[in-house]
Amino acid sequence: MRISKEPEVRKQEIIDVAMKVFAEKGYEAATMKDIAREANVVAGLCYHYFQNKQELYKTAVTQYAKECSSAFISIFQQTELPLDECLDAMEKISISQEHGYKYKEFFNKEGNELFHKQLELYMSKEIFPFMQNYIACLAKRKEIQAEDTGLLAHFLWNGQSSVMNEESVPVEKRIAFIRKIFKKILD
Repeated sequence: MRISKEPEVRKQEIIDVAMKVFAEKGYEAATMKDIAREANVVAGLCYHYFQNKQELYKTAVTQYAKECSSAFISIFQQTELPLDECLDAMEKISISQEHGYKYKEFFNKEGNELFHKQLELYMSKEIFPFMQNYIACLAKRKEIQAEDTGLLAHFLWNGQSSVMNEESVPVEKRIAFIRKIFKKILD
């Protein structure tokens, strides 16, 4: 018997199932039929929401990047927050989310490095304007010196992303290293 669901609920289910199928089979090997079968829907319904597998994947990555970025964005939106408090908040988020991302299995799977880089790019686009504005506010209050807040924001975010992705090093050590570098650069 067919279960009727709200369109947005069904669409989200398809996205979640697609990421599970991508994690199991790999992006290239997965088909829309595989996704439909796993979601217990007809393939036509997947095509109703998404033109093709690429669009489904892009929608999932964009949504996931927003989800992964939202806690960091909320910190950077607190433009009155002193730098040390910002770093404390970022540290707490990084530790709490170390194993909590819902699609982490897919993005960290061997062979999916390109997909992981795409996620980093999407997250950077989400976070960058808020981080740049936060850095500009710090500079305006004379808490830091910044010649170009845009370049500085890119440098800091992309640098810390590379360090945080180095999973062979314990998360606490990665965070301590990032904090030390941020302080040296920004003080």
